[in-house]
Amino acid sequence: MSKLLLASMALVALLGIAAAVDVRAEMAASDVEEALTCQCGCGLTVRSCNHLECSFAVPVRKEIAESLARGETGEEILNRYKLKYGEKVLSSPIPEGFNLLAWIAPYASIFIVGTLMLVLFRRRLRQRELVSTGSEERDSSSPVVPSSSELDQRRARLRKEVEELEQ
Repeated sequence: MSKLLLASMALVALLGIAAAVDVRAEMAASDVEEALTCQCGCGLTVRSCNHLECSFAVPVRKEIAESLARGETGEEILNRYKLKYGEKVLSSPIPEGFNLLAWIAPYASIFIVGTLMLVLFRRRLRQRELVSTGSEERDSSSPVVPSSSELDQRRARLRKEVEELEQ
């Protein structure tokens, strides 16, 4: 089970890192607009801002189109806006440093909760199997009392072992 657990943890880590990889090298205008958060206060991306004459999204869309027409890459445009407005302008956190936690935490929490549920489920199942295999009639809090023949056998064995130790 520990090998399965380690393999699962490695898979979760790889998924988190793969999700965090920055794949913005060749971006279309819509991709760049989607990568930027509108600063008008709507909380949407520049591409999906629904204010008709938004003071931020409308000029930025125009500027992105012009920049791409001049030959700038999507990464260069995003870096320019990041320098101007800070990381808050990006719609997803940069996958480095503390921000990496935002990429990995969801996968890790799902894995941890799933593992915990599996362990608890197996433990509960084992308890039910123990109860159903021979102790239906007795209370689970009462001790198991061996029969008199078992007690006699145990006493005889104990005497024999004590005698062997004394010799």
